[in-house]
Amino acid sequence: MRIRVVIAYLAALAAALALFARTPVGASSTQWWSVFLIGMGIYGPQMLIGLCGAELVGRANVGASEGLMGLVAYLGAAMAGLPLANLVKRCGWEVFFRVLIPCALIPVALLAGLVRAPAHSEKRNPGA
Repeated sequence: MRIRVVIAYLAALAAALALFARTPVGASSTQWWSVFLIGMGIYGPQMLIGLCGAELVGRANVGASEGLMGLVAYLGAAMAGLPLANLVKRCGWEVFFRVLIPCALIPVALLAGLVRAPAHSEKRNPGA
Protein backbone atom coordinates (compact mmCIF):
# COMPACT_ATOMS: atom_id res chain seq x y z
CA MET A 1 0.00 0.00 0.00
CA ARG A 2 2.82 2.41 0.80
CA ILE A 3 4.23 2.04 -2.72
CA ARG A 4 0.93 3.30 -4.14
CA VAL A 5 1.07 6.32 -1.85
CA VAL A 6 4.64 7.08 -2.96
CA ILE A 7 3.55 6.80 -6.61
CA ALA A 8 0.68 9.22 -5.94
CA TYR A 9 3.06 11.69 -4.30
CA LEU A 10 5.47 11.47 -7.26
CA ALA A 11 2.66 12.01 -9.77
CA ALA A 12 1.51 15.03 -7.75
CA LEU A 13 5.10 16.29 -7.71
CA ALA A 14 5.33 16.08 -11.51
CA ALA A 15 2.00 17.90 -11.84
CA ALA A 16 3.09 20.61 -9.37
CA LEU A 17 6.37 21.08 -11.26
CA ALA A 18 4.45 21.43 -14.52
CA LEU A 19 2.11 23.95 -12.88
CA PHE A 20 5.03 25.95 -11.48
CA ALA A 21 6.81 25.95 -14.85
CA ARG A 22 3.73 27.37 -16.57
CA THR A 23 2.75 29.90 -13.92
CA PRO A 24 3.07 33.53 -15.08
CA VAL A 25 5.41 35.82 -13.15
CA GLY A 26 2.66 37.95 -11.62
CA ALA A 27 0.51 35.07 -10.32
CA SER A 28 2.00 34.96 -6.83
CA SER A 29 -0.83 32.92 -5.32
CA THR A 30 -0.42 30.17 -7.92
CA GLN A 31 3.34 30.26 -7.44
CA TRP A 32 2.92 29.90 -3.69
CA TRP A 33 0.54 26.95 -3.99
CA SER A 34 2.67 25.18 -6.58
CA VAL A 35 5.80 25.53 -4.40
CA PHE A 36 3.78 24.19 -1.46
CA LEU A 37 2.68 21.19 -3.56
CA ILE A 38 6.25 20.62 -4.78
CA GLY A 39 7.43 20.49 -1.17
CA MET A 40 4.67 18.05 -0.29
CA GLY A 41 5.50 15.93 -3.33
CA ILE A 42 9.14 15.73 -2.27
CA TYR A 43 8.55 15.07 1.42
CA GLY A 44 6.05 12.22 0.98
CA PRO A 45 8.31 9.82 -0.92
CA GLN A 46 11.32 10.83 1.17
CA MET A 47 9.41 9.91 4.31
CA LEU A 48 7.86 6.67 3.05
CA ILE A 49 10.47 5.06 0.81
CA GLY A 50 12.51 3.75 3.73
CA LEU A 51 9.42 2.06 5.15
CA CYS A 52 8.63 0.58 1.75
CA GLY A 53 12.07 -0.96 1.47
CA ALA A 54 12.03 -2.23 5.04
CA GLU A 55 8.70 -4.01 4.65
CA LEU A 56 9.75 -5.80 1.45
CA VAL A 57 12.80 -7.52 2.95
CA GLY A 58 13.33 -9.73 5.96
CA ARG A 59 14.43 -8.50 9.36
CA ALA A 60 18.02 -9.60 8.73
CA ASN A 61 18.23 -7.56 5.51
CA VAL A 62 16.68 -4.27 6.59
CA GLY A 63 20.07 -2.65 7.24
CA ALA A 64 21.37 -3.55 3.80
CA SER A 65 18.13 -2.39 2.20
CA GLU A 66 18.24 0.96 3.97
CA GLY A 67 21.93 1.37 3.15
CA LEU A 68 21.33 0.77 -0.54
CA MET A 69 18.43 3.21 -0.61
CA GLY A 70 20.55 5.75 1.27
CA LEU A 71 23.28 5.41 -1.34
CA VAL A 72 20.78 6.07 -4.13
CA ALA A 73 19.39 9.05 -2.20
CA TYR A 74 22.85 10.56 -1.70
CA LEU A 75 23.67 10.09 -5.38
CA GLY A 76 20.39 11.82 -6.27
CA ALA A 77 21.19 14.69 -3.93
CA ALA A 78 24.65 15.03 -5.46
CA MET A 79 23.14 15.15 -8.95
CA ALA A 80 20.64 17.80 -7.87
CA GLY A 81 23.31 20.32 -6.97
CA LEU A 82 25.96 21.46 -9.42
CA PRO A 83 24.72 19.60 -12.54
CA LEU A 84 21.24 21.12 -12.35
CA ALA A 85 22.68 24.54 -11.55
CA ASN A 86 24.87 24.30 -14.64
CA LEU A 87 21.87 23.20 -16.69
CA VAL A 88 19.91 26.29 -15.62
CA LYS A 89 22.91 28.53 -16.27
CA ARG A 90 23.54 27.18 -19.77
CA CYS A 91 20.03 26.32 -21.00
CA GLY A 92 17.56 28.24 -18.85
CA TRP A 93 14.68 27.38 -16.57
CA GLU A 94 12.49 25.91 -19.30
CA VAL A 95 15.00 23.12 -19.94
CA PHE A 96 15.40 22.65 -16.18
CA PHE A 97 11.70 21.83 -15.86
CA ARG A 98 11.79 19.65 -18.97
CA VAL A 99 14.47 17.59 -17.22
CA LEU A 100 13.01 17.64 -13.71
CA ILE A 101 9.46 16.54 -14.56
CA PRO A 102 10.63 13.25 -16.12
CA CYS A 103 12.91 12.80 -13.10
CA ALA A 104 9.77 12.79 -10.96
CA LEU A 105 8.04 10.31 -13.28
CA ILE A 106 10.88 7.79 -13.77
CA PRO A 107 10.52 6.51 -10.19
CA VAL A 108 6.81 5.96 -10.84
CA ALA A 109 7.73 3.54 -13.63
CA LEU A 110 10.35 1.86 -11.46
CA LEU A 111 8.03 1.50 -8.46
CA ALA A 112 5.08 0.26 -10.53
CA GLY A 113 6.59 -3.22 -10.55
CA LEU A 114 6.55 -3.32 -6.75
CA VAL A 115 2.89 -2.38 -6.30
CA ARG A 116 1.80 -6.01 -5.98
CA ALA A 117 4.92 -7.24 -4.19
CA PRO A 118 3.93 -8.79 -0.87
CA ALA A 119 5.48 -7.56 2.34
CA HIS A 120 8.00 -9.94 3.88
CA SER A 121 5.57 -10.75 6.69
CA GLU A 122 2.94 -11.75 4.11
CA LYS A 123 5.37 -14.14 2.43
CA ARG A 124 5.89 -16.12 5.64
CA ASN A 125 2.21 -16.09 6.67
CA PRO A 126 0.18 -16.39 3.47
CA GLY A 127 -3.09 -16.98 5.33
CA ALA A 128 -2.72 -13.99 7.68
